[in-house]
Amino acid sequence: MELDVTKALQAPGTVFPFTASVVLPPQDVIGETVTFDAVSLRGQYSTWDGAVRLAGEMTTTAHAICALCLQPADIPMSLPFDETFRRDVNELEDDAFVYEGNRVALFQMTLTLIMLNLPMRFVCQEDCEGSEAYRTFNQQELDNSNEEEPRTQRPFEALQSLLDEEVGKAD
Repeated sequence: MELDVTKALQAPGTVFPFTASVVLPPQDVIGETVTFDAVSLRGQYSTWDGAVRLAGEMTTTAHAICALCLQPADIPMSLPFDETFRRDVNELEDDAFVYEGNRVALFQMTLTLIMLNLPMRFVCQEDCEGSEAYRTFNQQELDNSNEEEPRTQRPFEALQSLLDEEVGKAD
């Protein structure tokens, strides 16, 4: 989907409303397939000094498998956006997207923002107890844990102890 920004290029500083829909293909996220409903974008655009600014909100629903019970999990997403598009930009190095002519491609911006805002893991419902195998595994881990064993070393524990020492000296 491309947004025609001709009106804004002819009238810099003027704000124009827009609505658009972007279809994202299924995405492989760490070995799991995530699918999306069509992403609905609603907002406004304007130009200034050759840069196009799009601001608004995008909404969709992400579909994946629940990490606990392996049933379908649907996550509604509603994200605000405020992005800049420039003709002379390197997308890998700059904080802007590229556009050519009088059209702004919405696909890359939409995909980037949706992927950056996916949850760390999908859960079908907040109080999901997980599958029988998951509950059995958790119970076995609790039964096998030994309170007398030393705590697991964590990489930043040494830094925390240094911080605690400095706070103790300051008091």
